[in-house]
Amino acid sequence: PVGLPVFPVGESAGMPDPARRDLLMREEASRQTGGLLALTAAEQKLDANLHRFKEQEMAATLFLPALHFFKAKPLIEKSAIYRLLQKMPKGAALHIHSSSLVSAEWLVKNVTYRPHCYICFTWDNSVRFLFSTLQPFPRWDCFYWQLLESLRARIGDNAGFDSSLIQHLTLFTENPDGEYPNQDVVWEKFEKAFIAAAGLITHAPVLRDYIYQGLEELHRDNVMYLELRSGLSRTYELDGTIHDKIWTLKLFQEVTSKFKQNYPEFFGARIIISVHRALSVSEVKAAVTEAIQLKKDFPDVVAGFDMVGRENSGRTLWDFREALSLPAELGASLPYFFHAGETGQSPYVRESLKIKMQPQMQSFGLGGKKAFLPCLPELAVAVSCFRLTAKVVAPPHPVVIGLPAATQRRYSPAWISE
Repeated sequence: PVGLPVFPVGESAGMPDPARRDLLMREEASRQTGGLLALTAAEQKLDANLHRFKEQEMAATLFLPALHFFKAKPLIEKSAIYRLLQKMPKGAALHIHSSSLVSAEWLVKNVTYRPHCYICFTWDNSVRFLFSTLQPFPRWDCFYWQLLESLRARIGDNAGFDSSLIQHLTLFTENPDGEYPNQDVVWEKFEKAFIAAAGLITHAPVLRDYIYQGLEELHRDNVMYLELRSGLSRTYELDGTIHDKIWTLKLFQEVTSKFKQNYPEFFGARIIISVHRALSVSEVKAAVTEAIQLKKDFPDVVAGFDMVGRENSGRTLWDFREALSLPAELGASLPYFFHAGETGQSPYVRESLKIKMQPQMQSFGLGGKKAFLPCLPELAVAVSCFRLTAKVVAPPHPVVIGLPAATQRRYSPAWISE
């Protein structure tokens, strides 16, 4: 049998006192965030409307939070609460994946219709894109490249074909539980989508438009600041010219500056440089050394450093402690923005979280497992409702109640589900 907590209760004093009940409720309300603020008449009206909308949604037969996100998203976007919140300032979008900054629909409807865009269908049911003046040579994962313009002309159904391309660039499916029975399957599709989009995004003219489009999409939701996580992949021109990371950072700086001129209320954007945890310790050490220098050269552009990749199938952050200790040893500035804890409770997770003790740590996303390491310093806690991390087998909520927390997206909602 499961034991339940027992709390001492005073002896009954007859009929409960309504005045005491009201006093307790007012005391509870005053302790909430903003509980002591005096609302203006307009704010009181807004608060009443929001409360009414919430009651209507909770009383509805179809409760949206109980649905899978793929099914709930189009319904959420029609809700009164969503439309109201969309108009409100959001502050910052932090730790956003660079490969999912912009909606997949924009990539397909805009970028794939540009001249010289080639496509290849791979043996593992994915796609690759490449811009080139000549038909690209075959390679190990792509044996036959086709010009998209010619392929669309032969198919004759642009709408249907575009829909199939969007499927390759997103995780959307009508049957998420059936098609994604476990994390292995969804992680494979997740990484395939990023790889497929890379050939489009890393084309230099596209990247310039892509960054600006991403800022515009965020601005439409009243997001005022962006931190973009990027590996700074090599960018290519139509003639085959390759640009390095410095060129990409300068481009990002230029586009962001232009956007701020057009939208003065926008605070700005910075990049978190990232590398994959599948790399060797020596490779990560070289990447950290490079990131330190880039942080010095672009202090207003580079926010810090992160490591990406699935935790369960890669090395722990602790395994890279020698490389990650470099900034402290050199007296250099390179804030860390690690994400970890998106797995079940295990010694692996504990090892990943211990690297949090690094003095240059700034934030720690997806850190639900922090609850089980209470000696770690306070950190930002992010809880994901995405299929990759949907199973919270050891919820930290009782421990983190009262700690500062923020609700944050990591992907373009349209990228996850068109």
